Amino acid sequence: MLAVLLTISCRGRNYVVIDNERYRLPRKVTATADAAVIALQAKMQSCGITVITVGQDYLISIPSAFLFPNQSPRLTWQSYGVLNLVITFMKQFRKVAVNVTSHSSKFVSTRRELSLTEARSRAVADYLWSQGVDSRFIFTEGAGSDKPITPYSTNSDKSLNSRIDITFRDTIV
Repeated sequence: MLAVLLTISCRGRNYVVIDNERYRLPRKVTATADAAVIALQAKMQSCGITVITVGQDYLISIPSAFLFPNQSPRLTWQSYGVLNLVITFMKQFRKVAVNVTSHSSKFVSTRRELSLTEARSRAVADYLWSQGVDSRFIFTEGAGSDKPITPYSTNSDKSLNSRIDITFRDTIV
């Protein structure tokens, strides 16, 4: 009964069904290879950047000291080389959304921690966007000193808790 109603309601309208391979999204980004992705991942890990892969989810964790001066939201000149390596890695995948979350060590004020981490995540997201990271959405979050990865904190950007986490999901069509 439902099929009859659907076919009757569609009569007289000009619907075009696109079933051509040309209009489908590719499974992989053009000119990428698994060997290149593995080599980039090894290069980032040798530089001190942690890359964790779980299925089609990726987490890239960068220590804040690699990107920012102590207690500052401004990128250093050396950080552009690190971020360009991360961008090259990210461009190997099809992604819909990228999340940039900044964490800090425990400081005097939680308000200061939140504003510093929010400014840092925006700075990284702005650079990702300016370098053509193809994503529909780039979300930023300043987490302050919430979610530490070690209980000990040195109250500086040298701590393991002070980091930038970039997460995305490789979309499979």
